[in-house]
Amino acid sequence: MTREELLRILTFVDSNRELSEKRTSLATVDPRWNIVSYAMRRHLEGKLLTVTSAAMAADVPYGTAMRRISELIEEGFLHKRPKSRTGKSFSLHPTRKLISEIESFATQLKSTVGNTFGFTTGDGEISDFYFGGYYMASRTLPYPSAMRAGVGVEQTFRILSPIDPTFKTLSEFSSNLDELCGTNIEIVNLPLDELLGEIMNNAQREISKYDLMAVDLPWIGQLATENVIEPLNEIMSEERYNPSDFHNAAYRGSSWNNCQYGLPIQPTAELLFCRSDLFAEAGLTSPRTTDELLLAARVLHRSTLNLSGIVMNFGRGTPVAHTFVQTLADFGQPVINLDPLGVEFNVNEIRGENYRPLLNTDVARETAEFLLELLAFSHRDSLSCNWDRRISIFSKGEAAMTYGWSIRAAAFELNDSSPAHGNVQFVPHPHGPGARTVSPIGGFSLAMPSGLSTQRKAASWKVMEYLTRPEMLKWYVLNGNPTSPRFSTSADPEVQASSAMISAVDAMERRGELQTWPRPPIPEFSDLLSVLGVEIHMMLQGVLTVEQALSNAQNRIDALMRERGRY
Repeated sequence: MTREELLRILTFVDSNRELSEKRTSLATVDPRWNIVSYAMRRHLEGKLLTVTSAAMAADVPYGTAMRRISELIEEGFLHKRPKSRTGKSFSLHPTRKLISEIESFATQLKSTVGNTFGFTTGDGEISDFYFGGYYMASRTLPYPSAMRAGVGVEQTFRILSPIDPTFKTLSEFSSNLDELCGTNIEIVNLPLDELLGEIMNNAQREISKYDLMAVDLPWIGQLATENVIEPLNEIMSEERYNPSDFHNAAYRGSSWNNCQYGLPIQPTAELLFCRSDLFAEAGLTSPRTTDELLLAARVLHRSTLNLSGIVMNFGRGTPVAHTFVQTLADFGQPVINLDPLGVEFNVNEIRGENYRPLLNTDVARETAEFLLELLAFSHRDSLSCNWDRRISIFSKGEAAMTYGWSIRAAAFELNDSSPAHGNVQFVPHPHGPGARTVSPIGGFSLAMPSGLSTQRKAASWKVMEYLTRPEMLKWYVLNGNPTSPRFSTSADPEVQASSAMISAVDAMERRGELQTWPRPPIPEFSDLLSVLGVEIHMMLQGVLTVEQALSNAQNRIDALMRERGRY
């Protein structure tokens, strides 16, 4: 069970207890549970728990609260840790015993809810569902229905977006969209680099040219910091909007410093695409570790004419920089000094020393050496590959494996003539020694540009909420977009039948394998990639050694962060 799902279950239990203890006279306040729940929340959120704050959370007189805390310590559920050299102040921490008890309780509660609402398999086993998703809705989602009150036919509603499947669907079916939303919708599609440029240009206008924008997740920090996009917390609170059905990684990736700035519409996970037919012929299983990946690449490389073990995104600049930071995560480390948060890293609060680059570490050297080893079994064009070229080579059958964003799987999933069609297994990023399985989450969320009047903001929210509904997301999937950011959309039988990848990505989200921390959404992320894109490419070409490339990158990024006043 993931950290986020456990937090959802704690919220559910706390809400039910509040209903019986405070809104009725059926029960009395249970200080023991209140302390336990608060302690677990602080632990899962990576925040300090003091004796005083635990006593306040108990919601009973101070003396009673202190007795309950002492009991929990004596029973081995909490332990005190000195906060100072004098030993006069302490912090409290859940013990392994308490964590195990809570996890067991949460699993049993989830099972009970699953039985109650029919989330069972044919054998009576509890099916794998995510607690808090909209699974109580009809499993087969209907065709999108029109808004009850349209936005207004007398105006043009402009959406700035990339040239990607979801937005191509919106553009191609704009007349349908006009009818559904009751307005004249204009979709402006631009290449990725031009899209960011137009977003920044629009921010200079006194009145925004666009009503909504699609923003890439790693841009969120920059756009939020520079007030290019509007925070959504206030309007979501006013509308009592419930985002629990969204995949947590995509939803959390649309926020910056604990403030929501977007709603996911086209998320994408980077996976390893493996030719299952070639693996079967060679007697190999899909790799789960980096060592297994190297073995598979070595065995399959040149096993048949014009077949490479893998094709890599090693092109100079942004492509190879992304490859490096995402592979670094496979070895268990972020590219900057993010605070640990359980087995993950905290991207909700990034400040000060968190901005310091981590490229002079043993893990960074392991990562670089792994990429050099992999180069020997890579397609000859890998050093000039970007995302489009990489997926084209794989789709044509010239490589047995490639890393690829799930959104780009349409190149072979929807192409009957591709040798890869129907012959690909989708697996998470293989992990390095001692690391856990992590696949980066990326893609686009809808955001509201600054420079909108109150009336336009209301209309923008209305359309944003509508375009990210489960039935709309299903419509995108059935029209060529093989991704879904909602549990309810992914559970739809027609959606699942469209591609095996939908279920694979949904399962990865439930297991907590999709994460935003491999590509932290800091304002300097593009600058960081620019540095790595030069140094790592020169290393792969043999111009620089591993030590030289990493040292150069560390020093250049460090100087950049100091210049920006980060530390």
